[in-house]
Amino acid sequence: MKFKYLTALAFVFSTLFYSCKTDVDVIAPYKEIAVVYGLLDVSQSIQYIKINKVFLGKGDAYVMAQNPDSNNFVPADMNIILEKYNGSQFLGSLVLDTTMISTESDGNFSKQNNIIYITREPLQKDLNYKLKIENKKTGYKAESSTGIINNINIPQGGSAYSFVGSDNKYTPNNSIEWTSQKNGKIYELTFRFHYKEFKPGSDTLYKSVDWAFTPQYTPTTEGGVPVKKSIKGEDFFAFLKSVKSVCFSDNSYKRIAWRGQIFVTAAGEDFQIYKDLNAPYSSNFQEKPIYTNIQNGIGIFNTRVTSYGIQKPFNANTINEIVNGKYTNDLGFIKP
Repeated sequence: MKFKYLTALAFVFSTLFYSCKTDVDVIAPYKEIAVVYGLLDVSQSIQYIKINKVFLGKGDAYVMAQNPDSNNFVPADMNIILEKYNGSQFLGSLVLDTTMISTESDGNFSKQNNIIYITREPLQKDLNYKLKIENKKTGYKAESSTGIINNINIPQGGSAYSFVGSDNKYTPNNSIEWTSQKNGKIYELTFRFHYKEFKPGSDTLYKSVDWAFTPQYTPTTEGGVPVKKSIKGEDFFAFLKSVKSVCFSDNSYKRIAWRGQIFVTAAGEDFQIYKDLNAPYSSNFQEKPIYTNIQNGIGIFNTRVTSYGIQKPFNANTINEIVNGKYTNDLGFIKP
């Protein structure tokens, strides 16, 4: 595995009996290092790769992080390409373009003028892709490679979602099954609840809320492994109740349960390791290893895919339970 431990050591020297003063510079010489985050996704029409640089300077690091120039490379200095391979056979390369994005998310880094490298060329599922980063001005280079995960076939099942059966009892086991794909290691199922929201005399709003399940790992990345997730009907209604304060707190609105939809997101083994190692630790005193699969850099370059099932309505008993049931009768849902 590709681990790097980064440890900052600060030494303070003082004298007790002498009036002379010694200044110690704790900032080491700067070393150019790219910080990469990129997941190639065959289900998307545009591929986005975030490439920053580490920064170093005297002063408040949080203040420096707010300046885009601190962590952005100069695009004109950079040569960012994706090479395509079929096994060891080189099939050509494409140069990535740049675009600017802004974000309103919380964090310590600049929310403006974030440079992202993109390509609109469709990915090919059976190829390997090598990311090559070069600073033409300094000669710095970094690279990484990944295969591609193909789209997952999501079984359609019945014509409606049934979390309450014909006996008016919660269904004990709603099974969702799919088959793992080559290069896939971690799989996360999400159920998306689509609903309509309106006030009398106003336009109808179409909204949704996602119910995400614990990720599942397959024993191999070769594909062909059956993956299964079972959902209890009662858990669906408990989930809707759990998001009341976020989605259903305004009682002036009326709501209609409209459709359900499942989708599965798969990612590669490198991303699985990266994700697991970046999960919160139970101890504040445990040193955290930093995982990277970037040669001469830091970060992650891997693959993922999100595959969607069709949207389907809910059966009549499920609708009735959403409107009148013990978990959801105060969420403002009415019958269509």
